[in-house]
Amino acid sequence: MATEIIWSKEAFVTYFSNIQYLQIHWSSKEIDRFIKQADYVISRIQEHPQSFSPSPKSKSIRRARINKYITLYYRFQMQKRRIVLLSFWNTRQNPEKLQF
Repeated sequence: MATEIIWSKEAFVTYFSNIQYLQIHWSSKEIDRFIKQADYVISRIQEHPQSFSPSPKSKSIRRARINKYITLYYRFQMQKRRIVLLSFWNTRQNPEKLQF
């Protein structure tokens, strides 16, 4: 049975806000690279959900680095066999805002 991926509202918003930032400040090449990196990391999470390190604030939440500036926070619900994507956090933000 495959592990289901569920996008939270915040994950959806932060994913597209990162793309929007790239559209304004960078080129389509960087947008394509970010999308491919995110897809790759999500597929790795789906295959091995517990292989990424726990968040320092909550051991039930894990974090996977997309690239130098973006970290994906997610929760693996083992009994339900699903992964909830929580946020695509831009590391250049104030770390005190991070709730995970």
